[in-house]
Amino acid sequence: MTAKPYLITGDAARKLITISFDAVFWQVDVSSDFIRDCVGAVAALGCDPRQHRILVDLRNAVLQSKDTYDRMLALVASATAYRIALVAAAPLARMQTKRLQIRPDVVMFDTLPAAETWLFEDERMLAAAG
Repeated sequence: MTAKPYLITGDAARKLITISFDAVFWQVDVSSDFIRDCVGAVAALGCDPRQHRILVDLRNAVLQSKDTYDRMLALVASATAYRIALVAAAPLARMQTKRLQIRPDVVMFDTLPAAETWLFEDERMLAAAG
């Protein structure tokens, strides 16, 4: 079995899914596996829709085919996450990633710390006010 070109991890305590990618051009079947694995990871958190956050690290990702990109776009459009932070560094990757910002709760960042700060800023504000 070959390794998947992505890693999806869940942190139930923080209600956070983290996704990172290898620098690999995906074959057609990989996007189907990826979508299935994303849905499974969210279900494994055991929380209601709009209660979890997703951090997507695209710093190693390469540009993908139109078919793969369109499937990712549909996944983002249907995501039940409260917020989705996308992190991309390379100029071409940022151009493709920027088009995934199709909802106000999907935002692209240059760094992981900036993305994570945004993902959880509302919780910090509530804690400070409490």
